[in-house]
Amino acid sequence: MAKSRLQGSEGEQMIDRVRRAWGVPIRMVVAGGAGFALAWAAVPSASASEAAAFEVGKSYGHYIEYLPGNAPVILVAPHGGTLLPEDIPDRTKERCGGARTVVGPDRNTAELVQAMRQSFHDRFGTYPHVIINRLARQKLDANRSAAEAACGNADAEQAYKEWHAFIDIAKKEVLRTSERGWFMDIHGHGHKVQRLELGYLLTGGLLDRSDEAIDGDAGALERTSIRSLAKGGETPLSALLRGPTSLGTLFADAGFPAVPSVSDPGPGGQPYFNGGPNTRRHACGSGSDSPEGRICGLQIEAPFRGVRDTAESRKRFGDATAKVLEQFFAAHWDVGLAGKAKAVGAHD
Repeated sequence: MAKSRLQGSEGEQMIDRVRRAWGVPIRMVVAGGAGFALAWAAVPSASASEAAAFEVGKSYGHYIEYLPGNAPVILVAPHGGTLLPEDIPDRTKERCGGARTVVGPDRNTAELVQAMRQSFHDRFGTYPHVIINRLARQKLDANRSAAEAACGNADAEQAYKEWHAFIDIAKKEVLRTSERGWFMDIHGHGHKVQRLELGYLLTGGLLDRSDEAIDGDAGALERTSIRSLAKGGETPLSALLRGPTSLGTLFADAGFPAVPSVSDPGPGGQPYFNGGPNTRRHACGSGSDSPEGRICGLQIEAPFRGVRDTAESRKRFGDATAKVLEQFFAAHWDVGLAGKAKAVGAHD
């Protein structure tokens, strides 16, 4: 990414607002109509009394990119980066403490979340918040624990902190402007079965069981990344996961087969990703860092063909996702999606 200093009062004023709002440094490259600015912002803290005025329509960050939004939806792409800085050594099994180290990318997921962002704006006139890890997975895995994500490298550790800091900034803004919000961690899979894998932090084995078994499992109700939604309404968990108005069924109806759904209630013993550390931390399951549970969500693993492979596929999926979320929220989560663009953190 370019790192030349932005000239003029607009860039300086923006940087000053960022610095005043937060206390711990974040490497910041600001991209907007006037160019780029390299600055140091900061990780949000619970004691911060005001939000930084991150402007919708601009891009912030260095190795981690933040595209501010003004809708109560957050999209993240932890494995779509391609940057390979020489000063960050590759992640290896030996450097990462002996743990199995996955370094393959989720191809075109950075482009996919950007297409979803644009489709959302085309439909509602607002933008979701988007956070993208621009480092290749060889350098940083932003969906792992800190130790496995960065493997002890200081620059990678800093990028990892920035990853979660930008998500936290987005979450604070969502809850400042909306009663509740929605988080989606976007990935790509290479499994034989070409379908969306919707991960709610529940195992494939559980999803292969009956509705009665799912609804009778008190632990599942606590673990799931839609816990607040499931506990706050009258719809059984099994119906939220794979009923007629579930996300999976709505995606399938839109031309994107998905598991779980009415037509594909469980993985049937096939490989299935059920959600990882980002979803546990930032959605509303029992392991979340948001105990009030006002932001729920899931992990989406998308096949390459027909979803990630071309610009046309990505647009079609983005358009479908905007419609699917509108239908799902109307049925279950009561989240407003339309509105007027404004600066993030700019109080009325």
